Amino acid sequence: MRADPHGRQLYPAVSLFLAIALLAATSASGQEPQAPTAPAGRLGLAAVLARVVDSNPLMRAHRLDVARAEVDLDQWQSFWSLPEIQLDSYSGVVPGARGDIFNSPDTSSDLNDLGPFFKGQIGFAVPVYGFGRLRHGTAAARGVVDAKASESQRARDELSKEVIRTYWGALSAGRAFAIAEDMRSSYDELVEQADQKLDEGDIDPNDVWEIRAGRYDVDAVYLETRQTERLLRDALATLMGLDSGNAYELADDGMPEVALTRAALPALQAAAMQRNPQLRALASAAGALDEAMELSESNRWPLILIGGGFGFARSSARDDQKNPFAYDEFNFTRVGAALNVRWDLNFARHSVDVARRRIERDATLARRQALQMSIEIDVIRALEGVLKNVELLEVVRDTRRETRRWLRSAGDDFDLGIGEAQPLIKAYRADYRLQQEVVKREYELMVSLAELAFVIGDLSSYLQWIADGQVVLD
Repeated sequence: MRADPHGRQLYPAVSLFLAIALLAATSASGQEPQAPTAPAGRLGLAAVLARVVDSNPLMRAHRLDVARAEVDLDQWQSFWSLPEIQLDSYSGVVPGARGDIFNSPDTSSDLNDLGPFFKGQIGFAVPVYGFGRLRHGTAAARGVVDAKASESQRARDELSKEVIRTYWGALSAGRAFAIAEDMRSSYDELVEQADQKLDEGDIDPNDVWEIRAGRYDVDAVYLETRQTERLLRDALATLMGLDSGNAYELADDGMPEVALTRAALPALQAAAMQRNPQLRALASAAGALDEAMELSESNRWPLILIGGGFGFARSSARDDQKNPFAYDEFNFTRVGAALNVRWDLNFARHSVDVARRRIERDATLARRQALQMSIEIDVIRALEGVLKNVELLEVVRDTRRETRRWLRSAGDDFDLGIGEAQPLIKAYRADYRLQQEVVKREYELMVSLAELAFVIGDLSSYLQWIADGQVVLD
């Protein structure tokens, strides 16, 4: 095969940009270096995603955010079972004191007869009724957990989408580089054949010079595609936690059959309304704020508790006071229990808290409505992108078959000496450009399918489409 002087379009420029951006973002993330582990066997997309998501520090941070919210929920759920318990203890020395409160040879300013002193007290308070505090506080904390989990899912999907782009980009770049190698080899054969014809006097020297002039474009295509493949493979290795020089093999999972039509739009939009993690996060956040508002309402009412305690104090330097009406802080044993009522009567502050929560809830609901409108449009755009790429891929494959016939015919005429170099060069240009377009459109189709699944909020369906070999809506 011979080369296409216009092969610079062999791979879309966005793939090169993506590789550089991913490498820069990973370097800037501050991730601590890990010992590289060479993957065993050929890695498919699901295996690559698993490696990236498990090791990515951003995903660990999101998992910790969810865990922190779950701790807050546990605290509310243990509202009744974890009482307030406080222990105070004191030890030291005190001046001696003899006698009783009526008659003593000592005074309050004496510093003689120092002796050891110990006092310990423990108290507890258990809430028994809070006018809805427990119910609303627990529901608000559970809403925060759900919102954090949805935010974590969104971050996972965004990371997965970039990995998907890089994975298919690396595979496409490999195929593009193989085309460039074939193009370079074929062009060398063409130059050699032209030189031979020139020696035999069977070709116009201008045609030979024109063929030689295309060598730069051929080499440029070869070097650019080789660099693109290396960048994308290094970017994918970095995302997987491998050294850039660590060898690994990718398994081409193949392209699923796409049978989508515009009639699927309502079903896709309905699925997006149910599954999109951003919508779920905002719905959970709004619910949590609604419960927080009810909690602020509950704070207008008292909190009823049962309290109790035990105290013990001893000082050998002081006489024990037997009179029960004498308050003695140095020799006593006390135990008691009581019903306690705590009531914050600052109702103006409670009203401010309720108003603040109401505004936050309403703002969150408004953002969710705006996001719903945006997602409906995003689904339309994503579906149209898939359908466009399906049609373009079919057209470019059909056209490639025609260019192959053209190239074969022009090559035969040139070999027989009845054809000029110009038609042959045009045929080469058309054939290799169409090969480039096939690779590009296959890549764009796979990425557009991932974008559709991402907008819906169900990238697991994308993996299932690839595994099944066809796009099927639930």
